[in-house]
Amino acid sequence: MTLFETEYIGNNRCNVYLCGVCIASYKIKNPYSPKAPDERWLEIGPGESRIPGFEGINIVKNDATDYIADVANQGITLPSNTFDLVYSSHFLEHIEWYKTEFVISEMFRVLKPGGRVEIHVPDGLKIAAAFVAAEKRHSKKYYKDGWWKFNPEHDPCVWAAGRIFTYGDGNIIKGHWNSHLAIFSYRYLKKLLTKAGFINIKKLKVPRGNDHGWINLGISGIKPE
Repeated sequence: MTLFETEYIGNNRCNVYLCGVCIASYKIKNPYSPKAPDERWLEIGPGESRIPGFEGINIVKNDATDYIADVANQGITLPSNTFDLVYSSHFLEHIEWYKTEFVISEMFRVLKPGGRVEIHVPDGLKIAAAFVAAEKRHSKKYYKDGWWKFNPEHDPCVWAAGRIFTYGDGNIIKGHWNSHLAIFSYRYLKKLLTKAGFINIKKLKVPRGNDHGWINLGISGIKPE
């Protein structure tokens, strides 16, 4: 995403993506191997701050953007077999659900053989399960998220609506880029990655940049040699 606002989470002040689900509660320590000198890494939909070592492709220009493209409609407008790593964190939910398969196929295309994809999105199944548990059994499991935008009473239905749909610009603009247009589970993402041709598909525990906390779902795969 491309815009930031200041949120207060507990007693901590932090910069977070301007997105109902894309709330970064804290910066994580990077657990990944460093980039080799001859590698190229691409982030799709970067925020204002560039993750070190990454080139960025985005629909608008900012300091983290090297290539401008509407990836959902134009694809990744870069040559095939170019990158060693393609990374996407809380981008896919902002494009139409019926275009997800196309975008993942584009990730596969621009990766070199042996390259790796890493995707992070909101965990739609976890959100839905917590919502049902709250409504049916008065569960407070959704409190683990700790995100209460427009929800001072901590109502589970309002929480679920915000997490699934987010809140646009928070005012009156319909179709704002901050709307969510897709929902995901690990099973479905694994299915799409497998269909695109990825192998060695695994869950990821933490992203490379901002950690979106309890609602985050990460997955990785490898393009065969």
